[in-house]
Amino acid sequence: MRYITIVVAPTEEYLRSKGHQQMLERADGLSEIWIDDTLVATQEAVQYANLLDDGTVVGIARFRGDADRFTAIEDEYPEIISCTVTGGETWLAYTHYEPDELETALYELIDTEAISIDWPTKDTADGMELTLFGEDAALQQLIAGIPDELDVTLERAGEYQPAMDDPAERLTDRQQEIMQAAIAAGYYDIPRRVTQRDLATDLGLSQRTIGEHLQRAEAKIIQSVIV
Repeated sequence: MRYITIVVAPTEEYLRSKGHQQMLERADGLSEIWIDDTLVATQEAVQYANLLDDGTVVGIARFRGDADRFTAIEDEYPEIISCTVTGGETWLAYTHYEPDELETALYELIDTEAISIDWPTKDTADGMELTLFGEDAALQQLIAGIPDELDVTLERAGEYQPAMDDPAERLTDRQQEIMQAAIAAGYYDIPRRVTQRDLATDLGLSQRTIGEHLQRAEAKIIQSVIV
């Protein structure tokens, strides 16, 4: 199995066509959240994201900035469906949103080519850096299929060797998604900021389902560390 690390960023022509003048004027490619002409937060990395069947995305990203003001994006950005944040100097935001056509195209391309993302991705001055792994032919097809509206720079390539003894590797995709949502919402903060019922409401699942997934995920992680 092979991996490639690439940096992707929207082209200037695409940003201009969408009216993103603020992004064009910046000296770097970092993802910034502006509210009322004030820089509220800067995204550092995307911990996890998943394209749902209805075309929306749920994601967990790491930010630095004003976490309290960040929650106002639900009112300022119409594509944001819901958002929950943790606290601290750097913090996580669990967001449910409607992606633009480029993000949708990229996720669908990754799914079509049986490619996986090695989370987290990282925001850099040149764009988002992500590592993808899969068979060599699939990786080549993916590069060829990336929309022209995205600039792509190949940083590294080689044989993929996943990290050994990573507790997260023992979790199912669904367990990872729910546990990451719980972390972002503050379920594991001391004291807890949300309950399992709150998580169930945010994720559109039953409280019993949330509890079972968290319990099984917690058991796997504890066993991987202690046993």
